Amino acid sequence: MILGLSFALVCALGTNLSALFKARGAVLARPIRARHPLRSATDLFRQRWFAIGWILALFAWGLHVEAIALAPLSLVQAVLSGGLVFLAVLAERFFGYHLGRRQWQA
Repeated sequence: MILGLSFALVCALGTNLSALFKARGAVLARPIRARHPLRSATDLFRQRWFAIGWILALFAWGLHVEAIALAPLSLVQAVLSGGLVFLAVLAERFFGYHLGRRQWQA
């Protein structure tokens, strides 16, 4: 069970870090055009940060599956929801986002 919770913790970190990488890559990509969805998707995946974010998200998904297999679902989901703290800290410290007092209190 401890191993499953450890997988859940690493999964939470990886999932939130991947979201930040994908956001950085999306900002750097050309604007998305609804009339050209394949070209827009290609432009997104050409951005290194976006592609790294997706690879990390797939890895985190595998950890999520392993965590659920090794620990009770209720505990795994509680650890994953606590990963929101990872997102806030990473976004503010390493990605240049500013979180106000209300965001931290939430």
